[in-house]
Amino acid sequence: MKKFLQITFVAVTLLPVVTLATQTNADSLMKAAQVALAGGDYEKAFASYQTAVQQHNNPLAQFTIGLFYQNGWGRAADPVIACRWFEQAAQGGIPTAQYMTGICLEQGSHRPIDFAAAAHWYQKAAQAGQLHANCRLSNLLMTGRGVTKDPHKALALCRPGALQGSLSAQLWMGKFYLHGDSTIQNLQEAYHWFATAAQNHAPEAFYYLGMIMQQGMLNEQKPEIIRQMFEQAAALKFVPAYFQAGKQFYSAEPDSHTHQLTAEHLAKAYLWLSAATQRSEDQKEVAAAKEILQQILTVMPQTWRANLDMKIAQHLQEN
Repeated sequence: MKKFLQITFVAVTLLPVVTLATQTNADSLMKAAQVALAGGDYEKAFASYQTAVQQHNNPLAQFTIGLFYQNGWGRAADPVIACRWFEQAAQGGIPTAQYMTGICLEQGSHRPIDFAAAAHWYQKAAQAGQLHANCRLSNLLMTGRGVTKDPHKALALCRPGALQGSLSAQLWMGKFYLHGDSTIQNLQEAYHWFATAAQNHAPEAFYYLGMIMQQGMLNEQKPEIIRQMFEQAAALKFVPAYFQAGKQFYSAEPDSHTHQLTAEHLAKAYLWLSAATQRSEDQKEVAAAKEILQQILTVMPQTWRANLDMKIAQHLQEN
């Protein structure tokens, strides 16, 4: 009995030392991984994060491995594998991983779409201070997917982030007020939030401002301002704005003397419609853009084309 007590005493005494050594080793692995990642040595960083997972089941390492597959760091991007890692890290309590897991489940990336599970992870992330998760949860509340529909609660959840300057939250607020049901729809509020986001150069915000003006939803409907909104969004590479910008320049008021489009408007119509044919995923828009381009080519000087095509290619290649 005495011998048993001595062994137990030694084991208990050494336990904090072993735990401390384990934690020190885990910290060392993570530090080495972070240094390698910051230096662009993806293979070394990935190996260190893998070891941290294998030896310590480190949730931050799990999340970072997910980022490797999400962003294609040193390997082919694979959203399915990324989401699997995010879910493991979410279970380990990493707020951003919980948020990303919600997106994965909402989109059905690594397993079938599960709005209720997505809402669960958004709630967990939001409770941990992840503001972006509130608006994602709000989006589910707007339509009742996975949760009980409650548009007013949705607005209340998303608004704090928007007020604190989150661009994504401001855009969500704009879309909620623009596309929400009759209990919350408010075009003035939608315009306000898109205008706020546009002040911080959010491409999507300029696009929605153009759409609101174009549809005559508010008093501000001057054609030149509408063109300006769509062109700003297009210049910032918001793909849906390419077709709208090109269409607006093509339908601009003709020159009062020649009764033809000005050279500037003709060139810009060609530029943005050409970009739409190369980047838009909306096949109806692509078909419409090609049809207008055929009409443009009947009046645009052939000598312009090479230079304009070069500008389009440069725009689409720029990061």
